[in-house]
Amino acid sequence: MTTSVSRLDYLYRQYTGKTCTQQEMEEFFEYVRDPAYREALEAMADNQLETMGTGVDLPLVDWEHMYGRVMPSPEPERQKRRAPVFTPIRVAAAACIILVSIGSWLFFTRRPHREGGADIVGKEIAPGFNKAVLTLADGVKIVLDSAHTGKLTKQGDVAVINSGNGSLAYAGSGVTSSHVLYNTLTTPRGGQYQLALPDGTKVRLNAASSITYPTAFTGEERMVTLTGEAYFEVVHDKKKPFRVKAGHQMIEDIGTVFNVNAYADEPAEVTTLLEGAVKVGGQLLKPGQQASVAGSGGVIVSRGDPVQAVAWKNGFFDFSNASLQMVMRQLARWYNVEVYYEGNIRERQFNGMIGRTLTLGQVLRGLTSEGVHYRIEANNHLIITP
Repeated sequence: MTTSVSRLDYLYRQYTGKTCTQQEMEEFFEYVRDPAYREALEAMADNQLETMGTGVDLPLVDWEHMYGRVMPSPEPERQKRRAPVFTPIRVAAAACIILVSIGSWLFFTRRPHREGGADIVGKEIAPGFNKAVLTLADGVKIVLDSAHTGKLTKQGDVAVINSGNGSLAYAGSGVTSSHVLYNTLTTPRGGQYQLALPDGTKVRLNAASSITYPTAFTGEERMVTLTGEAYFEVVHDKKKPFRVKAGHQMIEDIGTVFNVNAYADEPAEVTTLLEGAVKVGGQLLKPGQQASVAGSGGVIVSRGDPVQAVAWKNGFFDFSNASLQMVMRQLARWYNVEVYYEGNIRERQFNGMIGRTLTLGQVLRGLTSEGVHYRIEANNHLIITP
């Protein structure tokens, strides 16, 4: 355990300092999910908060109260404690980790605490899970779930294999037909899925996304088309470049791990580079940078936030300076709800992390502590009210 805690301490400092590699980040989140390390994480967070000092006017967050609003516990109510939390998410990473580690969330705004309210009709809405639809070259659609596993079909000379644990793969040497065959993997709202392309490139699709790709890369390039959001771990081949067409973006791999967010209802299409290098619209990105394309405009390269960009892949929402509308768009996709706004909704910003395994009701009960009013009606209609 001592060795493990020493490793956790190193990973904690790497993560909160935003200097961790992708592998270190994934390893760190494994520790975060393990209840055995909760006490160690709390000690590290307390130490970091003491180091930060209190020279800034900080809002107070009642962690125990907020936790109880989201995850009621049968244990006797413990003495409440209050701790200072910096509002910017990256400065407050220490506080975030504590609540993430106990399966709850941290959600705080730049505004004072206000009581919200809710009216919920019908059953609880569960979070998303592994589900997708595979559309074959001939238009046949196959629902991917645990009931359909093993070899599903053949496309040319390539076998299509569903593992049953949320992952699809292709095995074979090429196509026997005279033309290239294309498949499309689509996740609905409330779904996610993984894909191993014929060249070994790994793709993870977020909710409400799709990727179209050939069943064998036989030409001088490897081209796929994306809508929505996906995380790529590309097998590099300098003789056969890998390219992603996503909305108005054309992304070219140069030995890369990157995330692409290209939802039609987001204000911009964003590519965030974690490792290696990519070109977006001819502009070269370095690790930690992001390229944004708004509409048919040009590419804007800026400093990105890789931890935030791939939080969804690691099982979390990570909201940084997020408006209520931005928060709701993500919740709508993951919980498969339609969001409507009623009356004059005041503007606000949220900063925090929240686990994607919570039910929608648990998430919303937490939001009420920040002054958000809502009701859930039939047909998964979520109404935000003043």
